Amino acid sequence: MSGTAPVAARRSAALLALLLGLVPALLVALPGVARAAEPYRADRVVVVGVPGLTWADVDSQATPGLWELAEGSAIGAMSVRAARSTSCLLDGWATLGAGNRARFPGTDEGLPPVPLPSVGLPGDDGADGTTGDPEGAGEGAAPRLDTSLTHCGLQERVADAALGDPQATVARIADDPGTVRFGAEPGALGAAVGCASVVGRAAALAVAAPDVPLTTVGGLPVEPEGLATVLTGCPLTLVSLDQLTDAGAPGAEPTDHGTRPEPRADALTRIDESLARLRAAVDGLPGETLLLLAGISEVNDGRPQLHVGIASGPGFERGWLTSASTGRPPFVQLIDVAPTVLRALGVDPPASMNGQPLRNTGDRPALSAAVAELERANVAAITHHRSTGTFFWTFVAVAAAVVVLGMLVLGVGGAGRPGPLRGARRALRLLCLAAAALPVATYLAGLAPWERAAAPLAALWAAVVVADLAVTALAALGPWRRWPLGPPLAVLAVTLGTLVGDVLTGSSLELNGPLGYDAIVAGRFTGYGNLSFGLLAVSALSVTAAVATAAGRRADPRRRRAVTAAVVVGAGVLAVVVIGAPPLGRDFGGVLAALPGFLLLAMLLAHVRVTVVRLVAILAAAVLAVGTVAVLDWLRPAGERTHLGRFVEQVLSGEAWTVVSRKAAANLGILLGSPLAWMLPVALVAAVWLLRPGGPLRGARPRAGTARRGPAGLTPADAAVLRATLLAVALSLTIGAAVNDSGVALPATAAALLVPLLVRLAAVPQGQPPGAGESAGGAPHSGPADGPERVTVVSRGSTVWNT
Repeated sequence: MSGTAPVAARRSAALLALLLGLVPALLVALPGVARAAEPYRADRVVVVGVPGLTWADVDSQATPGLWELAEGSAIGAMSVRAARSTSCLLDGWATLGAGNRARFPGTDEGLPPVPLPSVGLPGDDGADGTTGDPEGAGEGAAPRLDTSLTHCGLQERVADAALGDPQATVARIADDPGTVRFGAEPGALGAAVGCASVVGRAAALAVAAPDVPLTTVGGLPVEPEGLATVLTGCPLTLVSLDQLTDAGAPGAEPTDHGTRPEPRADALTRIDESLARLRAAVDGLPGETLLLLAGISEVNDGRPQLHVGIASGPGFERGWLTSASTGRPPFVQLIDVAPTVLRALGVDPPASMNGQPLRNTGDRPALSAAVAELERANVAAITHHRSTGTFFWTFVAVAAAVVVLGMLVLGVGGAGRPGPLRGARRALRLLCLAAAALPVATYLAGLAPWERAAAPLAALWAAVVVADLAVTALAALGPWRRWPLGPPLAVLAVTLGTLVGDVLTGSSLELNGPLGYDAIVAGRFTGYGNLSFGLLAVSALSVTAAVATAAGRRADPRRRRAVTAAVVVGAGVLAVVVIGAPPLGRDFGGVLAALPGFLLLAMLLAHVRVTVVRLVAILAAAVLAVGTVAVLDWLRPAGERTHLGRFVEQVLSGEAWTVVSRKAAANLGILLGSPLAWMLPVALVAAVWLLRPGGPLRGARPRAGTARRGPAGLTPADAAVLRATLLAVALSLTIGAAVNDSGVALPATAAALLVPLLVRLAAVPQGQPPGAGESAGGAPHSGPADGPERVTVVSRGSTVWNT
């Protein structure tokens, strides 16, 4: 290696130190979401759960009581996601009380739950058909529960007939593997408050902790005096208005709402009357009362969707609801209710609660416009939730088609086929650009208000197609088309610009985008999702490599390596801030995966030897950066932390293993069940075909007397940069797959962008001359660099020169 190598190594080390020093400073400088203390304290809290209630049900004529309540309150779209994909009645109440995702024991297929004690409520005479023998054996035994019910019907039947010992049921919920996976403690709300009044059987699951006195009544008292007694017996009252559970019947196939129109209308009328009676009683109580209303779950065979969330009382005037767990108004989660109750009563939430207290963001539009906006949010979330599988299969099919057509046109050996197929190269290159533009097109489609259309899914597909054609035209027709790497870099630049611009402006394209997330799943509400990070890693590293190489080639030869490394590290600083800052990307695993990629790219482009020791140092730097981001977030008030700060708290409290094990289980589930997992065989076939020795992107050495051009018509210098970029991308994607709960879906999404671009590079016209302004031996202004085409990779002291 030349004598300038030690200098380059020292400069790289200095740049690494600068990176690690700038990340915390930049993160601290970013605007946070902490705010002054607000008057949320109350003398008592009343939580009303209405299973199945959506904003489409709230109407000034049909439900005047609900409408009046919403008019002067903070309102939002509530995700009721529990520890199973469809949250049913008992799942919902258990999740609310845990402040974390929990589920009632049983399966999603309607098989019988674990045996439940069935001690009757005070005043019950056994007319409900329950006894102390859940197996139905013995003299006088009642018939077993109807286990042929599917979806949520079984839980609703259990709530009606066999939920007489809520503490025993809560204990069984706590032992359920799904509950344990999230580290939830069912009944934690009751344990923290100390006592509660409960109206309705199912609501007891939120507070039935050991040694917690419960006052339980079967239904809402009609007499004002009796209702006032229930509301003042304890600082916390839970009311379950279950009329919608009787407005339909579970069937073999899910329906949109789980109810029939006429019974639903009648049930909503009765719910509205009960709520009006409850509000009148609350208004007559002394002191301050916080009233929280939540659409607690789906009903019967209803499909998952967003539900009503309303907060009225101290700190909650007319406005939108949000919380630190979502970071985006007007979205909140069911797990946020318990921390909100505890804040109002002046009680610190236990570490097991992952929810965050609800907040009022201030002004909102008139109620009619606000309800319409919340309904559209539900439509968008439903459309995304029900169509992601179709989009995933589309990405796999498109990538597979590109690889197959590439093999047919170019030949398996990569030398190209004679005859008519030679003319297919141009069509193949155009198809590759369109395929590579498809991922970013799914984000750009969000610029169109497709959720307002009569057929939202068809409108979304149309928007994706239009966006894909626009990006393809931009890449294929621009002045960069004369350079082999020009059109691919144009697609990558559009992808990078879209993803960065979106997160800087609130992640509006990410929410409900086919590769983004939705509020129903409630894995994330803002920032970068794991699939988006896969695209970001490919595009950011590729564009950075191109910019850094161009800057280095224009610099003085003696400073070329330092300039190149400085550009890469500078871009890495910005990328880490955008990816990891809580107000922006808030992606815990993304920082850990992105930083090593940028550091490795800087070393390769600066021709610094990559040793095992330096690779370990790179990974250590990534861990240090992630830890810094997380600790800075943890230092903020508990109610304002994102999942990064909450993970630090879980480490300190010993709860971190539940997060790690849950992510590992999610990784395995995606590997075995996600359509995106099928992208990996496609990518593997493409890699073997394109990158093996003698393959289309490796090629043979140029013959004597010919211009020194490498595979895909690239100069040796550009080919070396491409190899360095692919190595850096591979490192980031491997780490990302290991530390994120999306697992193989992350590199699979990246392959949807990368594979078509590599096939296009392999399909450049044979014998293409150097581009304008380029010599036969290198890129423009490459100069007499010391081996500009070399990338150094060293392991255990040996040096391999990739030329």
